[in-house]
Amino acid sequence: MSARISESHSGLHARPLPSLLIALIGTLSVTAYGQAISPGAGPASASDSLLAREVVIPISTVRRLFPQVDQEASTGPHLTAVGGPKATRSVIYANSDNSKKVTISVDQYVSSTDASSAYEEAVQKSKAVPGWTPISAPDLGQNAFMATVTRGEETHIGFGALNGDRILGITVVGYHPTPGTILKLRSLAREEEATAKVP
Repeated sequence: MSARISESHSGLHARPLPSLLIALIGTLSVTAYGQAISPGAGPASASDSLLAREVVIPISTVRRLFPQVDQEASTGPHLTAVGGPKATRSVIYANSDNSKKVTISVDQYVSSTDASSAYEEAVQKSKAVPGWTPISAPDLGQNAFMATVTRGEETHIGFGALNGDRILGITVVGYHPTPGTILKLRSLAREEEATAKVP
């Protein structure tokens, strides 16, 4: 990982935030609000190449940690992925009235170098988003983050990580950022990190 990414991470704590929640988890500001995503919102490769459904954990795993989320609302390409990934996958799980959601995305790049550059780009773009608050999670390592963004009365809690040639993102909506929720998100992230390594 380049020093620049480490510097970016240390700088995140002092600045208003990261649209990593938007760049890495592009569905955060779009799908989580039930708005349509324009096909032109992301790189063509993201909409042309779809990773296998198996790179995202199943509903049974999500439900174990977030039991109110009981259905797969949608799946498809991650249209707001940054840096031109060669393939992506986004899955949105929700409850019946969409008041609680868990969105998971995986973006795969040609190489780990390309993924690192895209991750760094996402970190930089993130600095422009108002209202971002980092969550202290020392066990995440320098190539991952957790943060919250509140819009109106709705809070989004996000996780993003660089994992080899892939960038992973998870956002939960409709939950308060309590220690318990953060612990559940971290557990979900660990399971997704293992699952996303599936070829």
